[in-house]
Amino acid sequence: MSISAKDISQLEQAMQAGGPGHYRRERYQPGAVHVGIYKLFAIWPDKLKEIEEVDGEWRESAITFLEVNPRYFRSGYDKAQLLRYLKRADLSRKHQQRLLAVLLDVVGRPSGVEFRQYCQMASRLPSKELTSALTGLLKSEDEGVRRRASWMLEHLEAA
Repeated sequence: MSISAKDISQLEQAMQAGGPGHYRRERYQPGAVHVGIYKLFAIWPDKLKEIEEVDGEWRESAITFLEVNPRYFRSGYDKAQLLRYLKRADLSRKHQQRLLAVLLDVVGRPSGVEFRQYCQMASRLPSKELTSALTGLLKSEDEGVRRRASWMLEHLEAA
């Protein structure tokens, strides 16, 4: 079963539907069941290693999850965990390109605890394209964008 961006968006909507009290962790799996993607979240701990080792549906779903960037209680921790395994994976060129787009998207908006993992992923995927785009973002009018672009560039330069 492959997880689509629509599935992940539906999960985000289900998690937000009940208001702030609905973000409790014990409602996380039922929300996933509600939108038909229980497989991703119910046995996630057992499948994280597969994301790192196998270029298959779990890796694809993990990258899709990062692209959609759902926001719910503890989503930053979930993204950070996925990134830790993805940065150790032998990524195809297609996956690298998708993750580069995710990295640039993340710099353009506020993020949470997972931002450090995004920066570490950037150092795993250094490219002239990414460096150039981040250098351009240093001129942004938004101070947050400039700061995040600077942090990510520091990780690239240290790599």
